[in-house]
Amino acid sequence: ALLKNEITKFTDDVDFFESGGSRITGSIVRNQVGRSLSSFWGYQVTGLFQNDAEVASAATQSDAAPGRFRFEDNNSRNEDGDLTGMPDGIIDEADRTFLGSAVPDFTGGLNIRLNYKNFDFGTFLYASLGNEIYNNSKWFTDFYGTFKGASVSTRVLNSWTPENPNTSVPIYETASNFSTSQQSTSYYVEDGSYLRMQNITLGYTLDDDALNGMFNNLRVAVSATNLFTITGYEGLDPAVGGSADTDFGVDVGNYPVTRGFNFNLSLDF
Repeated sequence: ALLKNEITKFTDDVDFFESGGSRITGSIVRNQVGRSLSSFWGYQVTGLFQNDAEVASAATQSDAAPGRFRFEDNNSRNEDGDLTGMPDGIIDEADRTFLGSAVPDFTGGLNIRLNYKNFDFGTFLYASLGNEIYNNSKWFTDFYGTFKGASVSTRVLNSWTPENPNTSVPIYETASNFSTSQQSTSYYVEDGSYLRMQNITLGYTLDDDALNGMFNNLRVAVSATNLFTITGYEGLDPAVGGSADTDFGVDVGNYPVTRGFNFNLSLDF
């Protein structure tokens, strides 16, 4: 299935509505006429500040410091997200922009069945392509100043330091402010495309004269569910749900699907 969606109208005099995330200041989802349903909304990260001189030469941004996020000064964007003029040199609410959508461009499945003599094989694969995920769980795992005492991501091993400047992971510090974790930013938005083997089964049916003809259609089989998932998403599971127009695609630490293994035996007397 190919999907192209666009919001065409709300009630009169309403062009958009927004919804917030978990522990992040302000809205993270914006539903706006002319845009996709459940579009992510926030500041576009252009990199990390490397030194005080770079902070001084950049657009005025609250709490800017080396190792922290540097946001794009784009308040001259039009409703389609395209730049239309010169920035104003100040990072504020007007610089928030669209960061992606949780609605996939393509979803599809592939069902394969093969038979060879007494063997049978079947598998079902599912794919979702072209959608983004708002990895809200990073708020809890990537910033020391937000949720002290919690488990942290291995990403923080690559946090910015003066000796490790070529990274996208901000400085690991006791701080939570505008330029670190408080705002909705593109740092949380990831490619949510994935391919999952949802089921695979291998079976064997014995001949009717096997075991002295005691049974008919004796079949043994082994199967597995959710055997593997191929994705670039860094969260636990890219199959993130949520309400269609408020938090669809927002991952706040959802449990992943479980992998299961089964042994099957069927027969006729």
